[in-house]
Order: sequence, then C-alpha cells, then structure tokens
Amino acid sequence: MLTQGGQDDRVQCRRMNLRFLTVVVAFLLAAPSCPAALSGGATQLFRDYCYDCHDSDSHKGDLNLEALASKEITSNTTPWEKVVRELNARQMPPAGKRRPDEEKYKAAISELTGILDAASAKNPDPGRTETFRRLNRTEYQNAIRDLLSLQIDATALLPRDEGSHGFDNVTVGTLPPTLLDRYLTAARKISQLAVGSPLKKPGGETYRVAADVTQEDQVEGLPIGTRGGLLIRHTFPQDGEYEFQVRLARDRNEEIEGLNGNHQLELLLDGAPLRSFNITRPRVAGDYESVDGPLRARLPISAGPRQVGVTFVDDSGSLLERKRQPYAAAFNMHRHPRPRPAVYQVSITGPHHSAGPGDTPSRRRIFRAMPANASEENRCAEQN
Repeated sequence: MLTQGGQDDRVQCRRMNLRFLTVVVAFLLAAPSCPAALSGGATQLFRDYCYDCHDSDSHKGDLNLEALASKEITSNTTPWEKVVRELNARQMPPAGKRRPDEEKYKAAISELTGILDAASAKNPDPGRTETFRRLNRTEYQNAIRDLLSLQIDATALLPRDEGSHGFDNVTVGTLPPTLLDRYLTAARKISQLAVGSPLKKPGGETYRVAADVTQEDQVEGLPIGTRGGLLIRHTFPQDGEYEFQVRLARDRNEEIEGLNGNHQLELLLDGAPLRSFNITRPRVAGDYESVDGPLRARLPISAGPRQVGVTFVDDSGSLLERKRQPYAAAFNMHRHPRPRPAVYQVSITGPHHSAGPGDTPSRRRIFRAMPANASEENRCAEQN
C-alpha cells in the first residue's frame, strides 16, 4: 500500500517524463531530417559572383544556378555535385572574374556538402542491385577446381569477360543468348569429363607451342638432360587407348628446320617414358610428312589428370666459354634459324576401346558410395 508521499512522487515522475517526451517530439517535428534549401552564405555567394553568367538569361555551360537555387537541392543533386567540385577546385568564378574570399568559399561548400550528404544518407543509391552475379572466367575455373577437383582451361571454353559497372562478373540478367549457350556447352563438357560418361565418338585436344619460343633449353617440369617441347596437363576422361600425334615446327616454306643428324624425341607420362622416336632427314628431298608422320603412338592410359611430356634428348656439347654469350633467339628462319628440330603441336585423341570411367579424383568426390551389385544402386544413389 502506497503512502500519500509515494503517490505524489510517482505523479511527479510521470509529469517529468511527459514533459521530456513532449520536448523530444517537438524537437523532432521542428527539425527537418536534412535541409533541403539553401540559406545565407551559399545563396549570397551565388547572387554576388555567379548569377551574372548562370542565371535564367545567360545560363552559360547549360547551368542555371538561379533556377536551381529556387528549388529544393534534393530534387536534383547531380548539378549540385558538379557545383561542389568546381568550388572545391576554385575553378569558379573563372580567373579574371571577381572572386570571393576563402571564408565565403568554405562557408558555401560546407552548406552544400552538408545538404547533399544528408540527402544521400537518407536516400542511399547503392548503384547496381543485382541479386545474383555470374562468375568471370578465373572464378569459374577456380570454382570447378575446388568443387570437382578438375583442372580446366576456362579461356578455351568461355569468351572474354566484359566489364560492367567497373566489374567483370555482374551481368547475370542481361546475358545474351549466345553467351548463355557457351556456358551451357561448357557445363556439359565439364560434367561429362567429371563423371566419365560414355562418349559417342572419341574426343581430342591439340596443344601448341608458341611460334616464337626458342626450344634449346630445358622446359620446367621435364627431366634434366632434355630440351624444348612442352609439358601438358591433360585430363583423360576414361580408361582406354589414346592416340598421341606430334607435329614438328616448320618455317614459312613448310620445311622442318634443324634436321641435321639424328635426334631423339621422348613421349612421357607423369615423368615416365612411354615411347621414343628417332628423327632424321627425309630420304626424299622435301618429303617432310615422312619425318613427323610416324611420330604417332596409341597407348592404354588410365583416366584422370595426368602430365604428358614431349621433349628432345639434349645432345649438345660442352658450353663454350665466352665473356659474353649471344642472345638465344632460334626461331627466325632468316636471322636466327633453328639449329635443331622443335615441337609445333601435340594432339591427344580418345578414348579408343574405352574400358570404363575409371577412378579419378573427380569421381571420388562426386560418387561417395559405389554399388557392388545392382541391388545396391538405389541405396548408393541416395547417399551420393
């Protein structure tokens, strides 16, 4: 039970809270969220220094400050942003015209930026608002590697990324049909490669060495004591036989360069030798197809990512001791012809006589359970 004094205290407390709430509400109603019109300093600066050139009669530079100042700034912020930039750089009024002092400049800029900042905070414009965004080629390639444990070359599957809003991965809702078709085709090829689904006919890839590469040194990743060629990171889709075809570099006259003596070409798989080829001059002059035509082999390969190496056995003599070695640029048939043969391209086709999808890192990641017989297929499909 409250005493008379306690009731008086509670009544007094309610009255104080009511007064405080009334003051707060009155302040919120009286104070606008952001000033919308100019006052004082900026208006006076425009009237004294700007209206001669930027009024309704002149409006030089397609800018009518007199009309803009008569309306709320928030109704058209774009020209006011330009005005702030010009004032900050002290470019207006132009040189030779009567100009305000620094205090007037600062006061007008402060008033304008305050209004514009408050308007921007009240109505933010985030720019692009796409909920979904596509992956660019680099992101797409990395995502396939992380999800499916599969190395692909996205530049060979997808066209070059175009920029939009300063980014190259935001054009989801505006994908043209041709680009969308390229994405679907890439997804189909990648899924077939990851799952190891049967192919209607053997597929193939061709890997080329740039024409201006001097193949007189060891290629990184290939064995010591070899020179030139290339190291290919190729994913074999299934267990089966694959055919390798090597073509040697030719000059503008379609002649193989550097056929001096005998040369040995090695075909390697994960660093282990698969096949060796001897290269000599053609028996019939100009019959260069007889030189690299036999550089062909069909071999059984297990499915999965492998490293294929094609290189020459280096038979060079000891290094000549000179104070200054010449620049090695042996690829120009006129100035610096190749002293020895070089690899132009390597083609890999297959599988021929497929022996099944095989066991690959992609399949182990996708199929966590494999049925031992037909009765376990449904259970394994649910687990996968």
